[in-house]
Amino acid sequence: MKKPLKYNSKVSIKDLFDYIEPDSYTRQTIATIFRCFLETIIENRYPSVILARLKNLQGFQGLLNRLKYTESKVYSYSGNIEEFKQVKLEHPGLENDEFLVIIAERFSACIYWNESESDVFGLCEGFCSMNPEDAKLIIELLQDVAYDSNVEKDLSEVLQDRRNNEKFTTILRKLVTSLESRQRDLICANTELKDLCQKSLQTEKLATLGGLCSTIAHELRNPLGMIDLHAKIILKSVEKLEVKGTETLLNSANILSKATQNLEKLLTELIDYSKPMILEKTQTNLEKHLLEVVGLVQPSFEERKVGILFENLLNNNYKILFDAPKLYQAVLNLVINALEISKPGDAVKIVADYNQEDNLILIKISDEGPGISSANLEKIFTPYFTTKSQGTGLGLAQSRKILEAHGGSLFISSTGAKGTTFVLTLPIESI
Repeated sequence: MKKPLKYNSKVSIKDLFDYIEPDSYTRQTIATIFRCFLETIIENRYPSVILARLKNLQGFQGLLNRLKYTESKVYSYSGNIEEFKQVKLEHPGLENDEFLVIIAERFSACIYWNESESDVFGLCEGFCSMNPEDAKLIIELLQDVAYDSNVEKDLSEVLQDRRNNEKFTTILRKLVTSLESRQRDLICANTELKDLCQKSLQTEKLATLGGLCSTIAHELRNPLGMIDLHAKIILKSVEKLEVKGTETLLNSANILSKATQNLEKLLTELIDYSKPMILEKTQTNLEKHLLEVVGLVQPSFEERKVGILFENLLNNNYKILFDAPKLYQAVLNLVINALEISKPGDAVKIVADYNQEDNLILIKISDEGPGISSANLEKIFTPYFTTKSQGTGLGLAQSRKILEAHGGSLFISSTGAKGTTFVLTLPIESI
């Protein structure tokens, strides 16, 4: 049972939603309905009372000017519609509310919206109703917080034909529903176009970066190769010497050789990340490839006394479409990261699962490390961000790029003192 309606110093029209069944619409639809209602009043010259609060008159000024030459009694609650009667509305709960309420012989209608409360592109917090009782509730609220005797007098003089009101409401609802459906389709299409545009720009930037990296890599790889070659020559020559104090030379030569290898690895990762992602999908057994990752890293895990577990909750022969080498790379990056933050006695677990609701394959990789700090959590997938002394900061960024190219995602589902869980998702495509 609904509580009795009481107005207070902070009440908003939104508080009437418990008594009104709101229909939410896009901003464009609300503007169109607004014009439709006013055109109906003007063209049919219905005697009516109109209560309005508008912050922005753009697009409505022409209609408001035409209203001056009708029998409509118009009251402005915003102070910026100067041609009509003003009702002073100094109420904190209604300062962001905009509305249009029409009481006419043939129909009653009310529109309410508050754009400041919606963060979603194209939408606003509001509703449209053609129910006389809803219009009555809003008028009662307005009269309670900003009473005007002229409004009450004018409203009492409008005789409503409820039978025609119902017919008009039925027709208009169908038109509004059709309009709203088209507006939402346009918003979805516009959002998709923006996403495509952003992706296109990103691809173009990556292509440019890829060309630059390839040029730099070509210029650097030759001298790096020479440095590495001569470091190995020095190593072999020093090893043959039977002279005291050669340990320092051996150590320096080793450091030199490893440094060149690390630089070579960095160049390779830069080029791989900057290239546009081109997938070569095949129908592949997921379990087989995950077991290959486990087999590859098993010796490293044993050396560091860290356990690695694999659990397949899918059918053993479950096959899906994906680019096997690239997915292998994404999983391997995450497993190696998990090993690097594990201590002896810890375990890393890989689980293959299925999300039936979203029709997704899930690959969960969990460790027992110290977790990720809240400061780093926001930057963990950012290219070139790393907490490792020898890291490039491209591993996680590249892994996410691979998953997103498949139409999936890579995210952290949990992190804390008992470890972190990364989740890779892959949509199931028809074969």
